[in-house]
Amino acid sequence: MKKFFLLCLIIIIAQMLFSQAKSSSDIDQWLFEQPADGNQAVKRDSVLTNDLIKVNYAKKDAKLAMLMSMVLPGAGQFYADKSSITTYIFPVLEVAFLGGWLYYDQQGKKKTDEYEKYANGETIVYTKPDGSTISSTRYRRDYQSNVQSFMIGINATDIYEPSYFRLDNTNTQHFYEDIGKYGHYTFGWIDWYYRFALDSNGVVAPVFVFENAGSANAMWIGNRIPGSADNSTTYKPDFQSTSPMRYKYIDMRNDAKAEYSKSRFFTFAIAFNHLASGIDAVRLTHKVNRLSLSQAAPQLNIYAAMPDGNITPMLGVKWEF
Repeated sequence: MKKFFLLCLIIIIAQMLFSQAKSSSDIDQWLFEQPADGNQAVKRDSVLTNDLIKVNYAKKDAKLAMLMSMVLPGAGQFYADKSSITTYIFPVLEVAFLGGWLYYDQQGKKKTDEYEKYANGETIVYTKPDGSTISSTRYRRDYQSNVQSFMIGINATDIYEPSYFRLDNTNTQHFYEDIGKYGHYTFGWIDWYYRFALDSNGVVAPVFVFENAGSANAMWIGNRIPGSADNSTTYKPDFQSTSPMRYKYIDMRNDAKAEYSKSRFFTFAIAFNHLASGIDAVRLTHKVNRLSLSQAAPQLNIYAAMPDGNITPMLGVKWEF
């Protein structure tokens, strides 16, 4: 489907370029070798016919060559003149660009699978701050739900109400994007949860820090560690130390994005190659129609002659070039 849209875009761009470059009659004459004056064509044919050497032009269809090369780079060049160097340059570029696109697209998918597995696709043994261990995935929706429910109940007039938290219940692309992109979904990372969500008794009692606390304009800026003697340090959600797991996850997602970005570059290169090949096919066909000559195959003719007054069958060779 992506390739289909690229081809449509190429054809539209080509039409725009040709329509802006010359008038309609000029384009027909330049691209498709249509003579502007019929009398000139008759005069030219008359001269060629009466010459000692008869010249036969094998005209190539520039429009066909352009369309062929836009669909398959190099095809139009092969049709017009297979000895031209561009007949082979454009297909080689096409193979290279397709290879780059497929390679980096697969690399992006591979790294996507890796960060999805990292988030909630594998069970690890995590050591909690008190030294005990737990087997869990790194991100848990139930932990996120516990903390956001607590946050919603703090202030009934601020923005932190149920519609503010809209994390998907299934492993969608939006789910994997949200748990790394937005700070209010950091509660589900287990390293954040066991450090900031639970008190010494294991009860969910996070200490939220707000600007304009208690008002409708209250804004959450971070958390303090429950039960800690340090009541002045606020750990903001964007701090790397707040959740190292989340930050590693963000780095993994950025790696995947970088691979997909390279893949997109090659899709644009493919589109440009199709467009350039189509334009070059027109150029080459125009050149061939002006300069190339064709030779007709030799023909054997049997006829009668009368040397010395006697009818004698003769064999002749006719070769037009």
